[in-house]
Amino acid sequence: MSKRELSPSALPPPKRAHTTNNRGTIRSLPLNFDNSLYDELILCIFSHLSWVDLCMTQSTSRNWARLAADNELWRHIFIKVYGRTRLRGAKGFIGRLDGREIMPMPGRVTKSEPVKNWKWMFRISSNWRKGMVQIFYCRCAVEEFKGDLHNTHEDPNSSSSSATSHDQTHVVLVGPLTITASTALTTAPFLQLTTVNGDNHIIPLDKPQNQPVAVSTLALDQSPPVSSHISLVACMSTGDFHIIKVNPSSPALFSRVLGYRPPQRSSRALPIIRAAFYHPLLVTLASDFTLSLFDLSDGAVQRTQTLTSFSSYPPASLVLSSPSPTAFKLVLAYAVPVYPRHWSVGAAELIIARTSQPWTSQHSLTSSFKEDYIHGSSSHLTVVSSRAIRAFEVPSGWIDENSLRTMREQWGRKLCSVADVQTDGKWVVLAPGDEFLSDEHSVSSGSASPINGSSTPMELRLHSPTALQLYRLVLPSHSSSVSASPPKLNFVRTLHGQTSPISAIALSDGRCVSLGQNGSIWVWDLEGGTGAEVAPADDFVIEHKMQAGRGTVAFDERRIVSAHAGRVVIRRFDI
Repeated sequence: MSKRELSPSALPPPKRAHTTNNRGTIRSLPLNFDNSLYDELILCIFSHLSWVDLCMTQSTSRNWARLAADNELWRHIFIKVYGRTRLRGAKGFIGRLDGREIMPMPGRVTKSEPVKNWKWMFRISSNWRKGMVQIFYCRCAVEEFKGDLHNTHEDPNSSSSSATSHDQTHVVLVGPLTITASTALTTAPFLQLTTVNGDNHIIPLDKPQNQPVAVSTLALDQSPPVSSHISLVACMSTGDFHIIKVNPSSPALFSRVLGYRPPQRSSRALPIIRAAFYHPLLVTLASDFTLSLFDLSDGAVQRTQTLTSFSSYPPASLVLSSPSPTAFKLVLAYAVPVYPRHWSVGAAELIIARTSQPWTSQHSLTSSFKEDYIHGSSSHLTVVSSRAIRAFEVPSGWIDENSLRTMREQWGRKLCSVADVQTDGKWVVLAPGDEFLSDEHSVSSGSASPINGSSTPMELRLHSPTALQLYRLVLPSHSSSVSASPPKLNFVRTLHGQTSPISAIALSDGRCVSLGQNGSIWVWDLEGGTGAEVAPADDFVIEHKMQAGRGTVAFDERRIVSAHAGRVVIRRFDI
């Protein structure tokens, strides 16, 4: 075993300890395996054990229990079993208030960072991987959210204050906080912040004028914070949005920093269904797939560019990052139509940078997004390059035998409807929809639906409504070379296990969580190709299936929060 620093725990008494008898002579204690070997030799032996055997050795003696919990041993085991040096699924840069370790995405462990409890990290990852072993044995703590999901403190006589289980609940996880907002129409929109102790704090939003509104989506600022505060954007169904700062350690201390109201309330760019925020850039996506860029660098909201696509459709997913200090990268995954009446998945990458020249057709962009509006300014945050790829390509005109063979391989992956599409910039997961849902439900849930809302008989289905399609998104670095590799969206596998059609999925850092219409939850390790059931079908959800509507699921490295049928349930794995 190579030399290394000792664990910070106290060393045991010296081996082969001696005692003094009444005559003043020194005698040695009887030798055994426990006191005849030095710590380094025992640790060397323990390093060849599996994590199961290492846990069993802890019940032998106190000394073995201390050595078997050596942090360096568990670090090697964690990396060997899970292949990485951090917990997966973390977003943002907010630490926990209970003193437990959390790693930001995509951070890596370095020597300059404090010592981490690798055994505890292994335990959390093991709970994620195993999920529910038996019906009455779950490796997570389950609790129901007790907050006020709807604005019940407003005028009960108002018709806009009624909320039903059709209303969706937006969920954002920020370190120890859970932020929720309802899509119910109301004259007093608000956000609710819940701490780990169950304390609730209400953040009222600006009241609209003469019409009820709803919170259409939430997005967390992914840029490194300059203080202890985090920034959050709340988008409204009217096109308005608000930038709010919150202190996670003191949720009651919040402030509304910026607000935006469209100068003209037209049907375009309304409502906002997705948003991505990386200060100072805010990107919003409307229901008609209008993409708007906003610059917040000068302490004011300035719309710099609006793009439109006529070949991309919701549901969609946005991932915004900053690969360099002067540029941003936006990755979109969305539903695309396949002739004559089916659906597949596509992705696009947009590089956004500050430039003094507007984006024109002379840039030879390959994306299906086209510019519609640029705000007059000396410096713009605009798209400087883009590229798009589809998973299902149909050649135009007459095709040869090889192209026909390729099409037949893809034919079985066509969908009659799409429930959700999610990406983390590396993986893309496509969830099929239930084609027997009405067109009204498909539109209200933001999912693509068959033409005229017609359904497909069971015997003519080309897919299972419970199977997720997994694709790997390959975006080679930009190069001036003509022979640069094009982007690819390669099909990897089909994820089977869900027992009902999919209601919603969440994807982050190579981990996917799917929520079924019957309330069941599955966790998928996309890199390893494994899946585990976390929650079985919910009898309450099954009983109220006709009133359930579209659900929501969100997760971080330690918990899953699902909202379905008017209920919010939190499942914690750090137990």
